[in-house]
Amino acid sequence: MKVVIKIGGSVAINEMGINSHYFSQMLPILKMIEKGNEVSLCIGGGRIVRNYFASARALGMTEREMELIGIDMIKAHVRFLAFLTKKTPIFSREEIKAKNMVIGGLEPGKSTDHSAALLASIIKADMFVKMTNVAGIYDKDPATHEGAKLIECMSFSQLKGYASSGTPGNYGILDAAAIEIIVREKITTVIMDGRTPENLAKALSLQTGTIIKETLQGK
Repeated sequence: MKVVIKIGGSVAINEMGINSHYFSQMLPILKMIEKGNEVSLCIGGGRIVRNYFASARALGMTEREMELIGIDMIKAHVRFLAFLTKKTPIFSREEIKAKNMVIGGLEPGKSTDHSAALLASIIKADMFVKMTNVAGIYDKDPATHEGAKLIECMSFSQLKGYASSGTPGNYGILDAAAIEIIVREKITTVIMDGRTPENLAKALSLQTGTIIKETLQGK
């Protein structure tokens, strides 16, 4: 199976940068799932980039300027993860090949989720997995609603309702551009709790998080 895994900055990157403890747990799991699967990766910006954005915003920088800074910062994350996993770092869509890649931010106004979805589309991946700091997609914001319920499965049509515009460092559970690609290409997608990387194997078996896939009606 061909898989694109987005490792969210919210779980892997702290205010100091790379979370070495997290990746020491993640690496053996990646090696395990790579047996029998073609795996490419995407890495997000995390708290260190968000802190940078806060300072830049306070100094009056434009959203585009902030995005360009963020893309350059995430390039360091891509280099790190590529060296760690012996994969090819990708810094533009023209560099995207067939397999075994690491990608980050590509262009202003688009999140790393968009980069991951674009990668999945171009290489015709069977699945896109996003590892984030919540268990999946909820019917309400779990940060502000104590009774929020996890949505275990949804169709591509239902996913469209979660598309909204964002700002640098704040694109929500999936940004609108990423959702557009997922829905158009009908890419089976899993949004999972990346704080426990052991669950990654369950995600590939569609046994954890929120599963987004084509219904019997093809929607």
